[in-house]
Amino acid sequence: MNIAFISSKGGHLGQIKLLFTNEIIGQNNAILITETEKSNLKTIDKNFNNKFRTYLFKKDILLFPEPIRYIKTLFRLIRILKNEEIDLIITNGAQISIPAIIAAKILKIKSIFLETVIRVKTTTWTAKFCYNFADIFLVQHKEMIKKYGKKAKYFGGII
Repeated sequence: MNIAFISSKGGHLGQIKLLFTNEIIGQNNAILITETEKSNLKTIDKNFNNKFRTYLFKKDILLFPEPIRYIKTLFRLIRILKNEEIDLIITNGAQISIPAIIAAKILKIKSIFLETVIRVKTTTWTAKFCYNFADIFLVQHKEMIKKYGKKAKYFGGII
C-alpha cells in the first residue's frame, strides 16, 4: 500500500510526524506532503527519516483570496497522488488538508482525517469541511464526537 501523510507546517506537522514511523508504516511505502515558506516548491528525495520523499507546497494556500493558486495546488496534488499511486491519505490539517481531501475524493483514494489533539472544545473550519469528504473522520477527545456528528469516531488519543 502507498500512503501519503499530508499536513500543514508547524504543530500539525509535528503531530503527523508522530504517526510517520516505521512501526505504523510497516512494509508500506509512504510520502510526506507539507508546506514551506520558501518560494521554491520542490520534491526532496529521502528527505524525511532519510527514507521518504517529501513534496513541498507554498504555506497558507487558503489565507489569501487567490483561486488560481488554490486550483494549481489541487491539480499538483492530483498529479502527485496519481504518480505515486497512492492508496490512502492521512491528514490532520490545516489548510492543505482541504485540497488533499478533494484530490483524494476525485481519484477515489481512501482518506483519513485526524482532528488535531489540541481541539478539545471547539471545531476547526478545516475539519468541518473535511468531515463531509473524508472516508474516516477521527477525533482525539470523546467530547468532540458531539461537536462533529455521527461520522466522527473516537478510539482514544492517537497522538
